[in-house]
Amino acid sequence: MSAESPRGSVRSRGRIYRCPVCGAELAVLVAGAGRLSPRCCNVDMVPTDRRLAFYVCMVCGAEVALLRRAGGRLSLRCCNEDMVPQAA
Repeated sequence: MSAESPRGSVRSRGRIYRCPVCGAELAVLVAGAGRLSPRCCNVDMVPTDRRLAFYVCMVCGAEVALLRRAGGRLSLRCCNEDMVPQAA
């Protein structure tokens, strides 16, 4: 099975899909080996150019995903340590 399909990567952690009809969005948090084919309003959802940014705690392994960056200074901390960016 190819890692790429016409609709995006099969293993697409962090990918955001949008419904072209109603605007609903979903995000892939844990990618599996199968081919994700999300549908909404009886049509295929479309992958967007946006992706979630993931951060991990190097002490306990907790993971968070940044949904939207605002103008403020973001400081993600866990176990009294800075969380580090992780590849999606």
